[in-house]
Amino acid sequence: MSSNKVWKELRVLFFLDFAKFKNYLVDAARHPGKLVGLLLQYGLQFVWLLPIFFARSNKPAVPWALSLDALGAAVMALLVLIFFSGMNKASVKYAPGQYSMGDVNFLFPSPISQRTVYAWSMLREMGSSLYLALLAIIYLPFISLMAGLPMNASKLAYTVITIIIISVLGSALNFFIYSVSHRFGIGKIIKIAIRLMTIGLLAYTAWGALTADSILEGLLVTVNGSVFSNIPVIGWAKALIMSPFTAGLSPLPLLLGLLATAIIIVVLAVHFAVDYYEEAIGVAEWVKSVSSGNIETTASSEEPKKKGRHVDVGWSAKGPWAFIWKQAVANKRASRFMILGWDQLLLLIVGIIFGFIASADFNNVAGFIIVYAVMYVALIEAMPVGLQYELRKQYIYTLPGRPMYKILAINTISSAKAVIRNAALVLPIWILAKLNIYQALAIWLFSSSVDIMTLFSGVLINIALPFYDAKNVLYAYIRMAVQALSMLPAILPAIIVGVAMDSMVAAFYAFAAGTPVALVLLLYIAEKLFTRIEMK
Repeated sequence: MSSNKVWKELRVLFFLDFAKFKNYLVDAARHPGKLVGLLLQYGLQFVWLLPIFFARSNKPAVPWALSLDALGAAVMALLVLIFFSGMNKASVKYAPGQYSMGDVNFLFPSPISQRTVYAWSMLREMGSSLYLALLAIIYLPFISLMAGLPMNASKLAYTVITIIIISVLGSALNFFIYSVSHRFGIGKIIKIAIRLMTIGLLAYTAWGALTADSILEGLLVTVNGSVFSNIPVIGWAKALIMSPFTAGLSPLPLLLGLLATAIIIVVLAVHFAVDYYEEAIGVAEWVKSVSSGNIETTASSEEPKKKGRHVDVGWSAKGPWAFIWKQAVANKRASRFMILGWDQLLLLIVGIIFGFIASADFNNVAGFIIVYAVMYVALIEAMPVGLQYELRKQYIYTLPGRPMYKILAINTISSAKAVIRNAALVLPIWILAKLNIYQALAIWLFSSSVDIMTLFSGVLINIALPFYDAKNVLYAYIRMAVQALSMLPAILPAIIVGVAMDSMVAAFYAFAAGTPVALVLLLYIAEKLFTRIEMK
């Protein structure tokens, strides 16, 4: 392919993306809802600057015990997570999610080369990373101010360039691993190697933390130690990002090495980009199916020959309670257990880690549980799963039975899993953080209540917002507002009791006591408005 043709194709792709961006801004200006969503999307990312602007004290405030080691460990952990999780997934599947069905129908059949389209996606990735670089330029000086860390502002250029390189390198490396895995049939070998390296790093980190006098100090020293720092690319990137805070290190050689590595990986990725459209089409179809709630369509079209494993749960149910049997079969087919699952094991590990780190102060534990609950609600509400998924299927309306019984049956096993999942989280925290039984019971009841109410709130979600639009940020905030409204019978007593008694424990108990009221109201709404949900 001649260089002249490549430049022409790149100019065409630039024009298409520029037209999309212009139309996006024009559409946002004409529709107040989208404009508000756009302002919220970017405006809320700067809200954490407000406490600094309004702070009255000139002394460094470190609410999270921030230090140079803690900041370095956080950067290293984030880089390891990004690269290793991406490589692990890429050994099996690559998912370029920046394309829509419009691109599938118009761009992909065009004469533009797949390699040129992929190369342009790398340039787009570089452009997108400029916003992350801007956030780094804004936030790093404030982190320095809050933590009392001396910072060399002239070295921020290394941080910015590293963020841009890492964003491109990560995407190109994942596609290169995917291409090599499938072209040469070594995907399993690569996946095993990546997992062995991951297990080795985790084991080394655990050994370093547990053999030190202080677990937290040992964890920080280990993650900032020579083993992690000598990991190619990841160690270099961490050193470059932290260069404004470190002295005695020459960042230029590391930057040149990182840049050379990125160029080599990008060239190899572009060379192998001959089946790029195949994966892009699959992801575009999946996104469209998710947005319409019809997840099974894409799954069945991608794997038409896959035969489901026969599962026998040993019992059956009739009428609306058949949904309990359906959920039991699905769970057993997916994880070999009806109620137990890997998510519970994950939260058990999280509980053990936090229990080691946390002190006996109940307020610290309560703050962690509240943050976990909010993050969990936000995650679940962003995905049309569980009751939200079932309410988009016709059979729930055609099968006999009262609507409230159907919804109760759909969430029965999920609620049981929620109780066990939160017990797995709270139990090690109770033991290791040395809470009393009343405190442990309070946080378990609170987290379980939030979990269960999130499952049942799909009724109001589907009435208010029947369609899922992940690109509209305002839509996500409205969903969370509807979620909060469904929890109001539990939230109000918690606030009143907590303020009146000046006790977080009492507030958690009040929240749990108000949960049955909220669930009864949600089931009543389902009974009365079930037909309206169907028409959505």
